[in-house]
Amino acid sequence: SKATVSVLNWPGVATPSGLSLTMMLKTGMVSNSSNAEAADRLQNTVDYMKTEEYMQSREPKVVEKKEHVYMQGPDTGHMGENKEEVDMIDDDDHELAMLRARRMKAMKEKAEKAKHLKTQGHGMYREINEKDFLPEITSTQFVACHFYHTEFKRCDIMNDKLGEISGRVVQIKFVKINAQEAPFFTEKLTVTVLPCIILFKDGVAMGRIQGFDGLSYGENFPTSRLEKKLCKSFGVEMSSDGLDEDAADDWAFA
Repeated sequence: SKATVSVLNWPGVATPSGLSLTMMLKTGMVSNSSNAEAADRLQNTVDYMKTEEYMQSREPKVVEKKEHVYMQGPDTGHMGENKEEVDMIDDDDHELAMLRARRMKAMKEKAEKAKHLKTQGHGMYREINEKDFLPEITSTQFVACHFYHTEFKRCDIMNDKLGEISGRVVQIKFVKINAQEAPFFTEKLTVTVLPCIILFKDGVAMGRIQGFDGLSYGENFPTSRLEKKLCKSFGVEMSSDGLDEDAADDWAFA
């Protein structure tokens, strides 16, 4: 007689007859021996599920994220975009390096020129006599010569201002000469008002500042105003100190 089936259908469990348990259940072809064999296989499966090997196989796998380094290549859009970004950075670095090199070169040339000009009497405010007048004004490109009188207060004010400017505007040579002790050049250059600053370019008189004309505020004119007027006349740059003072003066007297 047929035995009663007491085992559940376990997928993949083979039977002696080559039929699945489902088919055997439908046809009633389940014997005591096949039932026992299926029970053994089920027990083996349960025992396997208790093993460490099975437990490890059921643990969730951690997928490691790998950092992708995009290299140049024709098949990937990211690669081309990344390369363009790198090229742009390289171009920027190159331009900055070129700009820095040009600035360094300009600063070096400016320092060398200033050093050379100082050998010609620039960078200081000196007094000269009538005998040295021509050699002094013809030995360099830009010269500002102050004709002064020892007893004039305004001449003293101008001397103080020119002394300050001479140390920061090296492109111009600053000298002073006592008008009373240089009658020939005082008359030759028609110096009639003191203080008087004669401006020379390559040894030729090109302009003058008589008294405090064009400086504003009378005897209290800012030093930067005189520096600005001189630099504009000669076409040279103002010093950084002069620019700062000029900006502050414009604000103060606005």
